[in-house]
Amino acid sequence: MAGTVTSALTAALRTTAAPMLSEALFRNNELMPLFAPVGWEGGSTKNYKIHYGGNASVATYAEGDALGTAGSQSYLTANFPEKHYRCLIQVTGHVYDQLQNGSPTAAFFNQVEKEFTYSIKDTVDLITTDMMGTGLTAPVGLQGIIDSAGTLAGIDPSTYTWWAAYEVAGAATTIAISDIDAALRNVRDPEYAADIDLILTSHKQAQKLKGVFGNAGTSNNSVRSLISAGGYIVNTGDYTDIGVGGIPVIPLRDLTNSIFLGVHRECIEVATQRPMRIEPLGKVDDSDKWLMTWAGGLTTTNRRHAFKITGLTAA
Repeated sequence: MAGTVTSALTAALRTTAAPMLSEALFRNNELMPLFAPVGWEGGSTKNYKIHYGGNASVATYAEGDALGTAGSQSYLTANFPEKHYRCLIQVTGHVYDQLQNGSPTAAFFNQVEKEFTYSIKDTVDLITTDMMGTGLTAPVGLQGIIDSAGTLAGIDPSTYTWWAAYEVAGAATTIAISDIDAALRNVRDPEYAADIDLILTSHKQAQKLKGVFGNAGTSNNSVRSLISAGGYIVNTGDYTDIGVGGIPVIPLRDLTNSIFLGVHRECIEVATQRPMRIEPLGKVDDSDKWLMTWAGGLTTTNRRHAFKITGLTAA
């Protein structure tokens, strides 16, 4: 009898929920804010003029020597491709009626408005994860830029060796401080002349790096907790406050979980060919549709000013 009464009451209850929306979907927007946004000059590619060679006629000479052959500076154009992204949004007339155009008395949240705000986040998520990838053609990814091989922006590093990042496998499957120190030392060599100011990795690798040296600041090595603006040591026990040689180590979600990337931030740019655009489409039925688009891509003005450490254990 009790069960019957309970079932009847349950059936009569109006479905209720707290006046909020709980978000259970992660969308990545961690990479693009790290680098400078730049515009597009026109055309299908974002172009950079690269000066890679000096005048070969520079030499010493003795009195009476012939002039020899004149030389000139050497230039090449890097052509970075763009990628177009789209998202189609639709709201039917029945939805408008049932939601009373987003009235708070008809729904727990404005579902129509959320379709737009969340679709923007969905689009940015795909753009971001593509930019974290290994792409050498559209969409170009950060791991494709920071690599010792592969034709990028129309330039082949096997022919033009100056168009290659410093890449090395770690000494073991677990990152060692000496791996990062060696990478920094090599890219600061005149051959690369890189001024690394940011190191990127996954959250697991950042945690493993933290475990290599224990509590930050206790070992005589280059890994330390960063100094806060107030001048004191930040030692929260988290791995997001660590740095190597004064360079911050930033963990990124969705980044390949077996690498470390060292970058000179001035050399990486987010080029926008088309800003985020939302346009209504013509009606063909009892619904409204909008097309959301963005176009652009990740670029670099100097691929050589970076390093990649590979061969680490992902787990």
